[in-house]
Order: sequence, then C-alpha cells, then structure tokens
Amino acid sequence: MRVSLAADLAAWRDATAAVLAHAPSGLDAAEAAALHRELRATCDRVLAYAGRLLAAVEADGRWATGGTRTFPEWVARQRGSSVGAARSEVALGRALEADLPVAAAAVEAGEITLEHAQVLARLGPTSEARRAALASDLPDRNEAALVEQAKRMDADRFRRVVKRWAGSVDAAQHEREHADAVARERLVLSRRDGGVAFEGFLTVEHADVLQTALRAVVGVPAATDRRTTEQRMAGALHDLARLVLDRGLAGAGGTTVRPHISVHVGWETFCRLTERAGAGEGAGGMVPPAELDDGEPIPASVLARIACDSEVTRIVFGPDSRPLDVGRAQRTFTGPQRRAVVARDRHCQYPDCQAPPQLGEVHHVRWWVRDRGPTAVANGVLLCWYHHDLVHRRDLEVVPVPDGWEVRDRGGPVARARGPAPPLLLAG
Repeated sequence: MRVSLAADLAAWRDATAAVLAHAPSGLDAAEAAALHRELRATCDRVLAYAGRLLAAVEADGRWATGGTRTFPEWVARQRGSSVGAARSEVALGRALEADLPVAAAAVEAGEITLEHAQVLARLGPTSEARRAALASDLPDRNEAALVEQAKRMDADRFRRVVKRWAGSVDAAQHEREHADAVARERLVLSRRDGGVAFEGFLTVEHADVLQTALRAVVGVPAATDRRTTEQRMAGALHDLARLVLDRGLAGAGGTTVRPHISVHVGWETFCRLTERAGAGEGAGGMVPPAELDDGEPIPASVLARIACDSEVTRIVFGPDSRPLDVGRAQRTFTGPQRRAVVARDRHCQYPDCQAPPQLGEVHHVRWWVRDRGPTAVANGVLLCWYHHDLVHRRDLEVVPVPDGWEVRDRGGPVARARGPAPPLLLAG
C-alpha cells in the first residue's frame, strides 16, 4: 500500500475513534440528529468507494487463484459476511465503476444517498438499451437526468421513477423481466407448531389483485377490534377462501364480479397497444408504461390482457394536470355478451383446460385494440386468467377451427384443437 494512502487511512481511523468516543447518551437530541446525518453521509461515501475498490479487485482476477468459485464468495470469506451482502456490494461497485459515473460522483459529493445509487445500480444498467440510454446525451433519459431527480426525492419515490424509466427505454426487457417474475411465482405452506408458515413470491400485478381483495374483505374494523393490521389481513385471507368455497365460486355456473384493480394508461401508451409485441420500440420517443395505482409500471402484454375484458373510463387532463372531463365507464364486454360467451363455452377454451367461468375472462379473438377486433359474442372466447395472460404475454392467437379452437403462435399451432363447443344458449 502506498505510504500516503496508508497515512490517510490511519488518520481516518484516528478521527473515527475520536468521534466514537462521544457517548450517544451524553449528546442532546439536536446534536445527536446532526451527528447522525453527518455519519450517514460519510458512511455512504465510504461504502460507495469501497464497492468501486471491489470492482478493481474483481477485474484483476487474482482472487480466483485460491479456488473460490465466485467473486462474491471470495469477498464474503475475506470479511466474514454473508454471500448475499457481498453480492449486493459487488454489484453496486461494478455499476458505479462501469456504468454510473455521474451517480458515483454524486454519492461522493454527498448529493445523493447510497440507497439512491443502489436503486439506480439495481434497475438501471440491466440491458444494452438501458445502458445506452444512461450514457446518451438525451436529457429526458440519461444518467444525469435521473441523478438530478434523485437529488430532489427520497429513495422510495426514486425507485418508482427508475422503474418507470426502465419500462420506457426498453419495453422488450420489461417484458422479459415480467416473464421471469411469472416463472418465479410460488406459494409454499409449511406446517409449523401451532400453525402454517407462508413463503412465496407474486408478480406485482397478482399481488395487487390479492391486496385489493384482502382490503375489500377487511373493510373498516370495528372499534372493539384490537387486532393489528397484519392480523386482520391474515384473517381476511381465511375469509376470502371461505367466500370462494361457501358460495361455490370455484364450481360451475353463472358469472361473478372479479376483484377490481385500476390501471392508469396514457393515450400514447394506449395507442401503442395497436402494435405487435416488440414493434416500434425506440421510434417516436419514449412512451411510458401503464401503471397501477401505486405507480408500479406493468408490461404492455399485461395491459393488453387487462384491456381485453375490463371497464374503461376516459379522463382528460389539462396542462396543469387537473381533470377536465371524465367519460362514462364502459365495459369491453357487456353483461349479456359475457353471459352468452359463458353459456356457449362453459369453461376455459384453451386446449385441455377445464377452469370454470368464475376463474376466467372473455378474450377478444381478434385483439380489441391492436387488431381493432369487435366486442361481439362471435369474437369472444372464454379463457381462464392464467391462459388469458399466457396468450397476451406470448402473443398467441386463439383461432376457431371446425372442431373447436386452436392456439397458434407465428410458427404454427402450439396446442391441439379441443372438441366442439356446446351450442349457444342465450340467457335472458
């Protein structure tokens, strides 16, 4: 180690020891708060620099001569930390050193926190298109623009901004990330003493539906209800299951009102649905993705599937973002149309699926927005929620054939046709 660097480190350790000699209990609240702010800012600067040092060690390559399989494992062994913590620090260091010079300088200057930098490192340089956007000179999408926004907001708001940016500059990667999240969905119930433990993962869309349903079941707690919010939500999950079983919602017959979620869609984003998956990317500037109520962006395939059988309300905003006009809500499929499709199809028409109508939606055979397909019984087919999502996510076609339906992609059939559909029964 260089003599000057060793001397600087020694001086820094001495200064740190001098600060730590002041017992927290001996400081008044104002002094403690001020010291906390300074220490956190200093720690952020130091940890960002430490991550960049790890990037240099990894690039050198000599760490691998000891037989350690991965660099994060080597880092964890060196300092006795968990591999997960080491992996996060290594990823931050790589991003700051290779892709985020503006963010690295902002942390070093104390202009943004380490958490802001971690958000940008985790969501920013995740594809070639996003790296190109970060490095570009376009003021609506480059790294400097994102860092300027980070300076004006907390890390939670900044995370939403970066997610929206990521979905705008690389819609194809957004779709791949959603597909990966779908593949990782799981729910594990493990018996424990006195109960059952839950462990799992849901996509943001499915979690939003679940949370909406649970909140609807919870309602307004009574004044005598002393349970915590978490306890009420756990009880609501049980009540939700009882509603499905007691009312026969998982069996055959009738239609049902589905859990309601709101999706906010700009006009340009709505128009983008007219393009096939992957078409038009990069042309005509950035088009932000649709969002759930909390600002979480959703991929175009999810928006297309939701728009296929939903209630649409037009809201016109003025230049000051105030609503100027709210149109009447309209359903893509009306109640009588839905009943007719359900009476004809009886269950999900995806080959070999028997899911009942209560677990599904009416899909436009010719897509409603993209293909200008009419909202008519002849253009509707009953699909369960899973297969409806699959059709839109994989850009599949559900095609009527003489003996039922066939599912195709651009390369040909992907699922065999089912038997003939039952005769159309009109419900009065």
